[in-house]
Amino acid sequence: MTKRLPFLLVALLSTRAAQAQAWNYPAFQPPRIESREFNFALADAGSAGTTVLVQWRELAGRRSQFTLEAGLVAPDFGDNILALGAGYAYEAHRSTPDVPLDVVLTAGAGLGLGRSTTIRVPIGASLGYRFELEKNVALTPYVHPRLSADICNNCRRNDDLGFGINFDIGANLDVTRALALRAAALFGGGDLFSQNGLGISLAWRPPGLRR
Repeated sequence: MTKRLPFLLVALLSTRAAQAQAWNYPAFQPPRIESREFNFALADAGSAGTTVLVQWRELAGRRSQFTLEAGLVAPDFGDNILALGAGYAYEAHRSTPDVPLDVVLTAGAGLGLGRSTTIRVPIGASLGYRFELEKNVALTPYVHPRLSADICNNCRRNDDLGFGINFDIGANLDVTRALALRAAALFGGGDLFSQNGLGISLAWRPPGLRR
């Protein structure tokens, strides 16, 4: 295992992958790459409001995928916000007997459009392990820490630039090959986005695609 530690350290510091995120909600990114997935989510993060979110993930290479997402946010302050994002993810390590850990690198960009305009650029990694329970049923607990550069136009001051450290603690339950349930707790800390939150989602993977 010690021989593989340098690889994992390099992987965790790499910026080779992306995860879209435009506002204050969990990323819903387990440490696995999917051939195709549609994820329908509902999240709430205190004064940051309630978000209804749709994510589309698509295989972009043998170990990578891209993500597009769109959501509508109802914050406790001001008007509703349209959240848009795009990203790319890379599977840095698949669990082995020597290193029982799945690692997917994440980073990306998101745009929030409302009375104010926000831009988020997060970089991080999703780490976890998949427990096979029975045929086609598996549980994957994971943690997803992220660093982000956040920009907000017309916020508390005329223009704000801040930095944040956020992480999700989540679980993905594959109930069939096509359907999965997810739950995640978001812990936020930063200059512009610091609210904690909770989210749940239903992920659908069209049958017949390789996983």
